[in-house]
Amino acid sequence: MEGALLITRPQGQGLDLINDLSQAGWHCVHQPLLRIEPFTQDHGKPFHTMKQHIMDLDIYDVVISVSGNASSLAVNWIDQYWPQPPVGIDWYAVGPSSAKAFQSLHIDMRVPTHNHSEGLLELDGLQDLTHKKVLIFRGVGGREHLADTLAARGAQVHYCELYRRAPITFNKGELATLLSQEHIHYALLTSGEMLQQLANELDYEELNSLHIIVPSQRIALMAAKLNIQHIYVCDKINSQGILECLKRIKHSH
Repeated sequence: MEGALLITRPQGQGLDLINDLSQAGWHCVHQPLLRIEPFTQDHGKPFHTMKQHIMDLDIYDVVISVSGNASSLAVNWIDQYWPQPPVGIDWYAVGPSSAKAFQSLHIDMRVPTHNHSEGLLELDGLQDLTHKKVLIFRGVGGREHLADTLAARGAQVHYCELYRRAPITFNKGELATLLSQEHIHYALLTSGEMLQQLANELDYEELNSLHIIVPSQRIALMAAKLNIQHIYVCDKINSQGILECLKRIKHSH
């Protein structure tokens, strides 16, 4: 056994990744830190705004998905309202997990080498967006950097927010007990919110018994501000990238 790795993605996410890492000899423990709450009619205005964006999909030149959850939900809605996806759209996803759901609609998403907003912004098709309309699939909240930069490049940017995130609360010491019982010394945190939630649940020593893997320098800086000592940036959040990162961490120790 290579070691034990905490996977913190929401329920139902990252199952292929867990399978690949398990086959490579890692003991993966899936403990979500956030709960995804998709918008329904009961949510009123956020639901109707989201639905209108889906129905107006054909007015956009560029559509971007920035999370796997947003992609899964968007695909379900597109499938309901569009027997064939509208033509003439350039489709982008922040990473392979965000692109995967669209395969069922035969939509080919462009994915950056580095799986974060900065990586997206390096792609050729997103440099000059004069008079272009851009729709971003995401959850409520999050960074404005992507939209602000696209707007500065000439785009008219709209958000289609499909869900909200809610922190999962634990009994005092519950998460630390899990880490101890499962002998977990590595953790994958793919968002700043997950990182903050982990820091809320663990004390200083518990937090620094972990080697924290994050997808970008931005989240690494957040971790440093939380006084986390062992931080590693893995900008390819797929099984190969994470295995290479884990190998580097083990080798360095």
